[in-house]
Amino acid sequence: MTSRLRLFLVALLLLSMGAACGDDKPSADDLKAEAKEQTADAAEKAKQAAEDAADKGKEVAEDVGDGPDSGKPALDIVSPAQGTKVAGNTVDLKLTVRGITIVKADGNTSGESGHFHVFIDREPNAVGQAIPNEPGIVHSAENPIKLSGLGVGRHTLTVVLGDGAHHRMLGDVKSSVSVDVAGPSVDASAPTKVTSGQDVVLEMKVQGVTLVKADGDRSGATGHLHVFVDRDPTASGSPIPQDSSIIHTTETTVRIPGLAAGEHTFWVVVGDGAHVPLDPPVRDRVVVTVT
Repeated sequence: MTSRLRLFLVALLLLSMGAACGDDKPSADDLKAEAKEQTADAAEKAKQAAEDAADKGKEVAEDVGDGPDSGKPALDIVSPAQGTKVAGNTVDLKLTVRGITIVKADGNTSGESGHFHVFIDREPNAVGQAIPNEPGIVHSAENPIKLSGLGVGRHTLTVVLGDGAHHRMLGDVKSSVSVDVAGPSVDASAPTKVTSGQDVVLEMKVQGVTLVKADGDRSGATGHLHVFVDRDPTASGSPIPQDSSIIHTTETTVRIPGLAAGEHTFWVVVGDGAHVPLDPPVRDRVVVTVT
């Protein structure tokens, strides 16, 4: 084979290979079409994702609208739980409250602030009505609210809100719980108001403890009454001192004379034979205004 023929055959082979490779390579038009299709797909996916996010955001907004951070007033009893059995006769009522500022009664009726009212074994007043200061209703701005004087048995505790003038507000904001008080218990009562110069007469009802003079018995089966006049009761575990502002007695009727005009607070505490308050606490609180 001559050199010229060999060169001709090689050239022919190279041309055939180049043509074959050129058939597999996409054209510029093909590349543009493919890119356009991918762009359209990406745009459609982005649009769908945006719509899904908007729908989700709307659902979240609707869920949060009535939630704790929405500013809508709400009130719940955290503890005790429904049906809790209580030893002694006191209950610490722990609450969560949102959407309103809790303050002592200050006359403010704007609806921006208020305080708690606990109705014990009775239905709350209607919205707008004045909530009286009387047995069975506790007015408080404290949290937890310390309830005392509960008798042995089941009690239903209902908490509502009142404004600074003690008018019930926000009728849909209330919470209730029932507890079973095992005792012992003491229930003290007195007129809410007396005229200056009159004695304040306290009446006490005791359950689950036999009243005897202090005899050293620390079993909790016996004890006697201690009336704290305008002072806080002794801490649990600490002996109750002999003091002119503390009356030690086994009598269930106590007369207190000579009180000045104004508001007076009396704590009645059951202590054992060594003058130590029973534990869990057995006590009650009474407030009387001398006019």
